[in-house]
Amino acid sequence: MRTPNPSLYEMLLQNFTGDLDLDQMGEGQQYVLSILDNVQRILNSCAGSVSHLPDYGLPDMSTVLDGLPASAYTLMTALRATLLAYEPRLAAVRVVQRPQPQPGYLDFALELQLRDGRWVTFGTTIGPEGKVLVRHLKRQSYLSDSPSGALR
Repeated sequence: MRTPNPSLYEMLLQNFTGDLDLDQMGEGQQYVLSILDNVQRILNSCAGSVSHLPDYGLPDMSTVLDGLPASAYTLMTALRATLLAYEPRLAAVRVVQRPQPQPGYLDFALELQLRDGRWVTFGTTIGPEGKVLVRHLKRQSYLSDSPSGALR
């Protein structure tokens, strides 16, 4: 089976976010990093900021963070719906809330099934100012090697 390529944007720039050169990664890693970059781009956009796509991005994070803990479920639903709508390489999204790293921050595991059937898991931390950081949990040894991506 042919390994999918990163996005056209990344192929034109020849790098990923953070100036990581395309040729420093294998083809399979390029594809996953391309998805990670796009997920971070989507989640750091505020819904309503793109006039022709009013649901692109997340709701106003100040209202979400002010409404915790009750608003966490609403945010998890928004994360799932937004990623399925705007990252076409995803077939399924599971959002799992992780323990709060510190007051004012939310931490989630995004278990993503790619269209080719593989699963990857990204960690997502949302800070009090609304900035979203997405990272590859397996690369940071947060995950077991089980196919479901179960958390340790």
